[in-house]
Amino acid sequence: MRYFSRSLLFLCLCLLAPAVQAVTLDWDAVTWTAGSLSNSYDIDPAKAGNDITVTVSGNTSQLQPELASPNPMTPAVAPAFQGGLVSTEKTLCLAVNFANQSQSVTVTVDFSANYTLGVQNVSFTLFDIDFSAASGNNYQDLLSSITALSIDGTTLVAPTITNSANNTLSGSGLTQMVNGTVSTADTGPGSGNGNVTINFGATAIKSFTFTYGSGSGTVADPTYQHVGMHDITFTPVPELNPAWSALGSCLLVAVLILRHSAKFRK
Repeated sequence: MRYFSRSLLFLCLCLLAPAVQAVTLDWDAVTWTAGSLSNSYDIDPAKAGNDITVTVSGNTSQLQPELASPNPMTPAVAPAFQGGLVSTEKTLCLAVNFANQSQSVTVTVDFSANYTLGVQNVSFTLFDIDFSAASGNNYQDLLSSITALSIDGTTLVAPTITNSANNTLSGSGLTQMVNGTVSTADTGPGSGNGNVTINFGATAIKSFTFTYGSGSGTVADPTYQHVGMHDITFTPVPELNPAWSALGSCLLVAVLILRHSAKFRK
């Protein structure tokens, strides 16, 4: 009897917590109108409508065409970076030529309000966060203000950041920053040395943001610099299905009845 009750309880818990699968915004599978500042995508087959919106703001007048053919005006989805992968993949490319070190652009990613409990395990990698001090090519890639917003809209969430050989991570929590330190090849051997991976872990969030600018290790007027945002992966927080909830409630009642009957027989 005790074994049967535990089995029923386990079944109830399984029904009340339906399995969910990770969702990926794969830039090889979607389009972005070159130069446009915001696009939305329907990528989750379990949800109707757009699931994710990516927006670029800030000093957008400083945006430039991407070096990779056919040289689209950025923001643009283009095969400009390899990031140490087997082959070049499309990323969301941002190319800029800032007038000074105070300028920057900000990327904001919003998840659909249909994810009523938010999303978690949000992860993505930025390619080519590096540095150059060559004549006529002087810049330092800088990532800052890397935060997410909790599902209740009141709390900022800090990421876990993994940097690579050609950049440095400083600060902690909400003040973490990544500066490029060494020039990195866009493609081919060594292209992964400029990678920066950002993960927001198990905390449920509704959006995240980061700022791309030029660090202090460069001239006052930095030159052309660019970065690629690779695929974004996230997992929707499971929602309770009303039908499964009703069935689970019935099974829980059955467990209680069985336990009561067992006590009565004693």
